[in-house]
Amino acid sequence: MKCIGISFRTAPLNLRQKLSFSPSEQESILHRLRASCADSQFVLLCTCNRTEVYFESAQMDFPEVIAELAAHAGLDAGALSGYLLFYLGDSAVSHLFKVSAGIDSMVVGEDEILSQTKEAYQRAAEQDTVGYELNRIFQAAFSAAKKIKTETALSKSSVSVATLAARTAAKFTDHTRILVIGGSGKIGSTVLKNLISYKNIHIRATQRRHRTALKLSEQTGIELVDYQDRYRYIEHSDCIISATSSPHYTVTANEAQKAVADGKPRLLIDLAVPSDIEPAAAHLEGVQLMNIDDFRRLAFTNNLKKQTSVEDALAIIDEYIDALKKDLIFHDFRPFLSDVEEQFDSGDFISLIYHMKARLSAEAFSEFICALKENRQ
Repeated sequence: MKCIGISFRTAPLNLRQKLSFSPSEQESILHRLRASCADSQFVLLCTCNRTEVYFESAQMDFPEVIAELAAHAGLDAGALSGYLLFYLGDSAVSHLFKVSAGIDSMVVGEDEILSQTKEAYQRAAEQDTVGYELNRIFQAAFSAAKKIKTETALSKSSVSVATLAARTAAKFTDHTRILVIGGSGKIGSTVLKNLISYKNIHIRATQRRHRTALKLSEQTGIELVDYQDRYRYIEHSDCIISATSSPHYTVTANEAQKAVADGKPRLLIDLAVPSDIEPAAAHLEGVQLMNIDDFRRLAFTNNLKKQTSVEDALAIIDEYIDALKKDLIFHDFRPFLSDVEEQFDSGDFISLIYHMKARLSAEAFSEFICALKENRQ
């Protein structure tokens, strides 16, 4: 397997925004990649912190994938060269496992990335760009991530940008009035669930007309307001959090200027990629603007505390990858199975194979299989 992409580790937010593709755009990219190389397999993972293509192909290599991503983003392929991350073979498999478990995240142990990776895989499966190899690799990564979340402390505290944003907003003033734009979305709903655990705050959340009201509001006292009236409520809020998938700004500097004309301190938190809040809003009097990259600093201490759990998680990953490799080796050996079996008098040859598979390491099992192949008549 191969993997290429960008992430928060190498690429600035403005570049990640250009490579933040909508679900329909992701389907189009998968379709184009598969059309150019019918026997290949592709999964496209696209989150606010990374865009990566995992692929299995004998005919296609990194330059062709780079060209497709660049073309779809309206960029020159050369403009991406200094920001790309490349993984090949075992390193690509290991990277996927770490991503799925939240080890390679901005906030170590975050919960959202596993569901995002599953969605990416499901989208690829629906587009028929997944075959045996990628299916086995991704399913093993999901299983390992689930075990890590249940058997380690990796996801036990402050494990997402949403939780860190909620904490920052709730502590902004003694009695913070918070407006959440996009509370019905995945990140927005997580923000709301975290906000309601804090005292001495008042929470409003926007909803669009003709849409179902937020379920949380009925039980938590969250005040629902019309999205069209958001600027009126910005005027009466201390903190505004926006986390939508809108292709346009939900808060523009020009309109926000009227709403914050009193100059009182306000915190704007933009958790969207592409950005929800126009960057120029940061220059308005009394306004502090934080975007998703600003939470990297807040996550640093949290990540240090999780280092022991990371080591435990890596040990689990090693176990799952070893088992995965043996599964793939055995799958590749199946076409030779009948030829090799004829050389054995014992009728229990298959049991022998499974016995060795269960007890040998992936490296030793590979040597065992190679020896069987070489000794065929």
